[in-house]
Amino acid sequence: MKRPGIQDLGLAVCFVLLAVIAFRPSGVVGGRLGEWKDERQVLARYREEWKQAVAGRRSVLGSGGAAPAIFEFSDYLCPFCRLSHETVNGWAASGEARVVLVHVPLSDRSAAAARAAICAETEGAFPRMHDYLMTNEDWKAGEADWESIATAAHVPAGTSFTRCLDSPATAERLARDAALADRWRITATPTFVSEHARIVGAASETDVEELLGR
Repeated sequence: MKRPGIQDLGLAVCFVLLAVIAFRPSGVVGGRLGEWKDERQVLARYREEWKQAVAGRRSVLGSGGAAPAIFEFSDYLCPFCRLSHETVNGWAASGEARVVLVHVPLSDRSAAAARAAICAETEGAFPRMHDYLMTNEDWKAGEADWESIATAAHVPAGTSFTRCLDSPATAERLARDAALADRWRITATPTFVSEHARIVGAASETDVEELLGR
């Protein structure tokens, strides 16, 4: 049997060194394994907190109480959120899923829009306000008249709606949404989360299959 030569030993040492580099935490394989481990931990957290997170949510698209929930972390000025709007509405309209909106506003203007959507909840009109904000431009520039916007969105407007916009309860609600995003490590909008998967970026027609674990 041929004895290994210096060249063979050198190659073996190179392979070992490459493996060590690749599998260390900062290496290609090690880094991917770390990401995979983190992803599994986050999904486990979703499942652990799921029922509590869903309970009492009123920013919901879709009326099927028995349908599984998909969370959408969204910002009304996010172009990919707006691009996803029709697709997400389709998921809810089909009865396959309820879509629970979590507001993650990234600017003062989108925070004002989120407050208007939250205040529409109290009138049982969240879907109408949500649809209006996602499909219209008139609130995006200048001094927005939120009472007029509510009227245009067919949301009952008046003193209670106006007071709601700046109420401590509305600010607290936005803070709770932000806290959920932090706890679930949401770093971009839109992000779609279910008990089975997390998808970041504009929604496609087939994403619902993965989110529902099919």
